[in-house]
Amino acid sequence: MFRPPPHPAHYSPRLRRARAVRLVVALLATSSFWFEFGSLTSAGAASQSSFATQSGHQIISAAMTAALSEGSATSSSATTIAGQEYTSVTNSSTASGEQTLRLGQAQSVVRVVANVVYIKDDAAAIQAQFGVSAPSVANKWIKIPAANSNFARFNSGILLSSMLSEVSPTGTLKTTKTAMVNDTLVVGVTGKPNNHLGLASGTETVYVDATGTHVPVELVASDVVQGQRQSFVITFTNWGLNFHLIKPATSIAISTTKLPS
Repeated sequence: MFRPPPHPAHYSPRLRRARAVRLVVALLATSSFWFEFGSLTSAGAASQSSFATQSGHQIISAAMTAALSEGSATSSSATTIAGQEYTSVTNSSTASGEQTLRLGQAQSVVRVVANVVYIKDDAAAIQAQFGVSAPSVANKWIKIPAANSNFARFNSGILLSSMLSEVSPTGTLKTTKTAMVNDTLVVGVTGKPNNHLGLASGTETVYVDATGTHVPVELVASDVVQGQRQSFVITFTNWGLNFHLIKPATSIAISTTKLPS
């Protein structure tokens, strides 16, 4: 799933996943580097009362169960880093998924199908993620099997269960009042940021559908960076959609390239 681009001071050596973080940090190094809540209707308030009054842990547990039962979802985010547009969109399902990450002109695509990772990076993304220049394989699908040392870091956060493992806030959880987010009546659960988000401190709130399927609707995380509060938002859509992801028609085995294996 999306990795927010926190300030480098917030990186922890233990948090090695961060495919997006790795790309952001490397690209920045080489280039020098809210919601509006509507009012509740009386009918809406009545229909959500039992769910919204549960504890934060109960609501998050129900949300994760509901999300897994849907079988698929899209998580997306957009922001600006050092004047460059940053977007991340991940289509996740039980056995396959695909993430498209863009920072400025750089683009990286990761697709997971049948326990095999396929990546298609432009030249800037290859340099950032592998630390080498390999223009001959830029913008071509590269096949990374499970036995390859690069598999784990690209596979993380792509499939639905992996993506959802990065959603739940941690620590003491508190609930918010019900409100409207993206035309959905939600209840928020607030705690500390999930470790996988790459934030050393701050807060995270996951807004959960209070009346329908009880799936996550939006995630908001924020922290103070160099004296200024910064926030990012991840939106969850397309629950239960079949993405029809298949392996690329042609691909290059990573073992036949000059990329580190």
